[in-house]
Amino acid sequence: MKKRLLAMLLASCMALSLAACGGGDDAKDTDKGGDAQQGTDAGAEKPAEAFVLKMNSIKTTSDPMYEAWSNFCDRINEASNGTLDVQIYPSESLGATTDVIEAISKGAASIQDCDFSHLSDYVPDFSAFMMPYLLKKPEDIEKLWKSEIGQELCREVEAKGLRILTAVYFGERNWLVKTPFTNRAEASGMKLRCAPTKMWTQMVDVIGGNATTCTWSETYQALSQGVADGAESPIHILYSAKLHEVAKYLVYTRHLYAPTIMVMSQDVYDSLPADAQKALDEVGSAYPAQAIEEVESVVGPMLEEMKKAGVEEVFPDEAALEEWRNYSMENVPKQFPEWREGLIDRINEAIA
Repeated sequence: MKKRLLAMLLASCMALSLAACGGGDDAKDTDKGGDAQQGTDAGAEKPAEAFVLKMNSIKTTSDPMYEAWSNFCDRINEASNGTLDVQIYPSESLGATTDVIEAISKGAASIQDCDFSHLSDYVPDFSAFMMPYLLKKPEDIEKLWKSEIGQELCREVEAKGLRILTAVYFGERNWLVKTPFTNRAEASGMKLRCAPTKMWTQMVDVIGGNATTCTWSETYQALSQGVADGAESPIHILYSAKLHEVAKYLVYTRHLYAPTIMVMSQDVYDSLPADAQKALDEVGSAYPAQAIEEVESVVGPMLEEMKKAGVEEVFPDEAALEEWRNYSMENVPKQFPEWREGLIDRINEAIA
């Protein structure tokens, strides 16, 4: 009885299997008929699904430049003819910037916004792009990126798995402090907050202060409690962090016209269709000029709000600015023996 039941079950399974195979052919014919009724070419390939690139941004949704970053992604998507879907994720929600960059170098389908110093672990010379008083105006960022030395370094970092999509102006960096200063001597002894990297501590040394390192999220508290006497950043970042509530003097040292870059995987880029590559290249190349306008459009209103809250502007004279510039040119390169010979001269030639 059991043998007969088992035989019946096996026969039923074989019959169902054959029916499924036959049904597959009928389904294909039906699909073809449906295509014909819709007036499409039955032999044509359906459009490939858009390739998803996730942009891990350090910016929060309340950051005044977040919308600009989001629009940048939208422009790429529109220019890609449906081959790309770039999605922005705020507040490093995909991971810490350095971790995401490492993953990108190994082929992760992501984009990360950062500054050139984040690439110095891959190509040390990139840290020079953040040197105080080296860049003299916002337009220098695009000129340097697209220059012979800039593209030379780009090719070197591409060999390490990273491709720079764009390099844009992020803002003029100045100091917001609790006690005003107008030269190196007056800044001496002041505890000035900076990020814990060699170039950022050099930024403080050039100004004349003592470097106090902490995360950006801890800066407000550091100023409030006297752990730090001041912090530097573009005006729109100082305002967004509400540092003007605890520090009332904005000193226009103009020590850095800050660049921001966006990087993706070179391997991922190479795997993309031509339309996607073209969109990334053309939108990225055009963005530096647009970014200058975007930054300037938000800075003015925020500066006025800071002044209404009691912030006083301090303008060091040209002699003080020249002293800071000369100190930087003479001393900062000595701290980076890993830089190639003649690097600063080549950068100066590129932006001259």
